Amino acid sequence: MTIHHYIGSPYELPTGSFGTKETPVSLPEFSPFNRNQKKDKLITIYEKEEDAYGIRINRLTDGYSEIKHAFTLPYIYELSCDAHSKSIRELFTYIEEHLIEGCYIELYSCLDGDEAEEKDSSLDMSINLKTLYFGKYYKLDKKKYIYELGEMFKFEDKQFIVVLK
Repeated sequence: MTIHHYIGSPYELPTGSFGTKETPVSLPEFSPFNRNQKKDKLITIYEKEEDAYGIRINRLTDGYSEIKHAFTLPYIYELSCDAHSKSIRELFTYIEEHLIEGCYIELYSCLDGDEAEEKDSSLDMSINLKTLYFGKYYKLDKKKYIYELGEMFKFEDKQFIVVLK
């Protein structure tokens, strides 16, 4: 099954792709077998595998509006984020860059079709980017906390997370 991720904010967030390093190349330029193709046909290439990992923030589509019950904040977005550590680092970099100090963002994940179901409060977690606590007991390193979160953080079905700054 597909797991969907969502992000809630007290204010509007920038949407789009973040963290990927794409290079658009015309198809004839990329492949000698496609020399007769039009030059305007573009494909995306990545120099390294890690360049393909990032996040995408989209406005919430109507088919998923039932998810709003899980959030306390007014602006809810769909979040595309792979389980790869680079994508998780990009997520927390995005949060660090766009979260106003003194505010918080909410994250929630659930299986496709389970948007109306209740969250599992036993999985609730907080991450404090000001005090650098991941959960109640793990203190993150001030110089490499984004890297640490990329290595340790994992989304779970029906998990609600509050990220404070």
